Amino acid sequence: MNFDTLNTKQQDFIINLYTGICKEEGSNMQILDSYPRAWLKMMSAKYCGMEWAPAWIVKDKSRQVGKGSYTLPELKEYHKMCLIDKEDLRDELPTDDGETVIIGTEVVAA
Repeated sequence: MNFDTLNTKQQDFIINLYTGICKEEGSNMQILDSYPRAWLKMMSAKYCGMEWAPAWIVKDKSRQVGKGSYTLPELKEYHKMCLIDKEDLRDELPTDDGETVIIGTEVVAA
């Protein structure tokens, strides 16, 4: 199970779920090893436009961790991909010289 092997609709669910977690938890965001069905249902309704947690998660016995909790390794993987993208972007930005203003992706002298 990894993000790249999910179909487009499943990837969209993971992305929307991740966005929802970011909104809910902000800088205190943590990606857990498993999530309860009730939480998945609530987040699915709130951020993914779904009334229930997706069947591809809750009906998959290999994802079940204990009673009523499910693992989402794709969510952890997507989180790592986002962190790598942020680090790459940070490396591309020029250092602050006190005179340069960054607008979008263009560098304009002040």
